[in-house]
Formats: sequence, C-alpha cells, structure tokens
Amino acid sequence: MSSGLTSSAPGAAPARRRRLAELPAGRNLEVRPASSMELPDLADLLLEKIPGLVAPFSSFARVHSHSKSIFSVINGGSIVGCFACLHLNDRGLERLLEGSLSMTEPDLSCLAESVSRPRRSTHGRGRCGHPLNGIKAMGSFTAWLERHQFAAAEIYGRPATDKGFGFARNLDFQPVKNTMKNQGLWVTSRCA
Repeated sequence: MSSGLTSSAPGAAPARRRRLAELPAGRNLEVRPASSMELPDLADLLLEKIPGLVAPFSSFARVHSHSKSIFSVINGGSIVGCFACLHLNDRGLERLLEGSLSMTEPDLSCLAESVSRPRRSTHGRGRCGHPLNGIKAMGSFTAWLERHQFAAAEIYGRPATDKGFGFARNLDFQPVKNTMKNQGLWVTSRCA
C-alpha cells in the first residue's frame, strides 16, 4: 500500500481514521481483474512506479492466471493504475505470517484459485497509478472486493513509504506483532 490519505506536514490536522469500506469509490474509475492482454502494460507500470520491485513477468502472469489477483484501474477506457494482490488460502496465510511466502514468486498452493474457493486473506503486493486517483481507486477496489467472496477477508500489506504508513494508519491497519519475521507487515479486518 503506497498511497497516502493526507499530508503529514508539521502543523497539519490529524487525519480522521476510516475503515476501508468508508473510502469513496471513483465515479469515473473502473476496477476489475485484468485481462491477459493488459498484463504486460500493468507489469511495466508496476516496475516503473514501485522502486526496487524485481519480479519476473512469468510469475506475474502465472499468479494472475491462477487467482485473478491483478486488477486494472480504468478511466475513460485507459489504464491509469493497477493493484497487485495475493489472494491467500489458509496455507498461504500461515506462510505469510511465518515470513516464508515469496512475494514475487509465490507457490501456487498458497493461493486461492480464482473463483472456486472463498478467500482467507488478501496481501497487497503493490498499487500504482496517478496520486489523484489513489484514494478513489482504492475505494473502487474495496467496493469490488465487497461484491465477491473476499468480503470478510483480512487485508495485509507492507507499507514501504511515508505515504504508505500514513495510509495504513489512517485506515486502521495495525502492525502484526507475533514474530520478528513479520516486521513491516500490517493487517486490517473488514469484519470487525
């Protein structure tokens, strides 16, 4: 999660904490699972916008083929952003919490299949796009997740920037503290 809700400038009023479901959806933004034809452009966008990301395209495409977990953000027929997630089953959640789940080349046995099983949790791998669309795109993404079998899934993320930490704090994400291997992992439950 790399988008921020508010400025953390000194003297700025503290941001109002919200739940994910309270984020406004962008009226002009469509969020949906990516088509296979969009994957190369989305992979390029992620590599361009997320510093230090190193992930083979073959893994990106393999994960999406298995779980439909790469989402296009569309405005006026054009791709303006992307969400990349891992939809985890129980084994995947266990591996995430113990720190042994690869974020770039995950074992498919750790991922929920696209529509055949309910989701246990979702781990956000990356979000990119124009900053002005960030919150609205996240609102549209959350609305999309509410319509499907992830409605009760916990959402995990690893903020990597100051804006990402602000975003996590403002949306009631909490650090996962059960082992040292989880350093940097945050979670929010949408069912509470």
